[in-house]
Amino acid sequence: MKYVLLYVLGYVVLFSVVWLHEVGHAIWHYRFGLRNNWWKVQVKPYIFFSTPGPVDAEKWEKQKPIQHVLGSYGGIMMNAICAVISGIVLTLLKADKGYVSMAFWLFMTLHIGEIVSYLFFGSIYLVSDMQLVNEWMPKLRLPNMLVGAITTIIYVVLLISAPHEFRLYLVIWNVITVISMCVGRIIFTASANKKAST
Repeated sequence: MKYVLLYVLGYVVLFSVVWLHEVGHAIWHYRFGLRNNWWKVQVKPYIFFSTPGPVDAEKWEKQKPIQHVLGSYGGIMMNAICAVISGIVLTLLKADKGYVSMAFWLFMTLHIGEIVSYLFFGSIYLVSDMQLVNEWMPKLRLPNMLVGAITTIIYVVLLISAPHEFRLYLVIWNVITVISMCVGRIIFTASANKKAST
């Protein structure tokens, strides 16, 4: 029963992290008039290939480069905000080692893992949002990689310093998630590029 609970907790937290990431994109799209709302995003139960949803294609084409870039960074911005908030909550929880603390550790580290998967790995092999950023502002590729490398170090330190009661669980969820995100985005980007070229 304990392992079922841990799996369900991990899935719910991961789903919320991906949903919030897509909302981060959608907020910018809404702000730039590309969509009528910011909360309706497409995150399937299997989580892979989630998107912030359809946008007005005509308005998308007319956007300035900075608008394209801000829209692309929107998900990472949301991840960073959520990671900081959950870090503050963990500081306030102090010595709590129960399921609530574990959920916040997972929430925080999965948000940071998503940032790492985009800024570091996604800048080395251009995929998804980082491919769009590179298309509009190629000079940002190296700074993205550097920030991603620093974030990766912070990420590893946090995973190592997690309470030993659930450190292994946390590491396993994060490693599987980051690998899945990276591989999934490569597939998603290759598929999108293929459709665009036909």
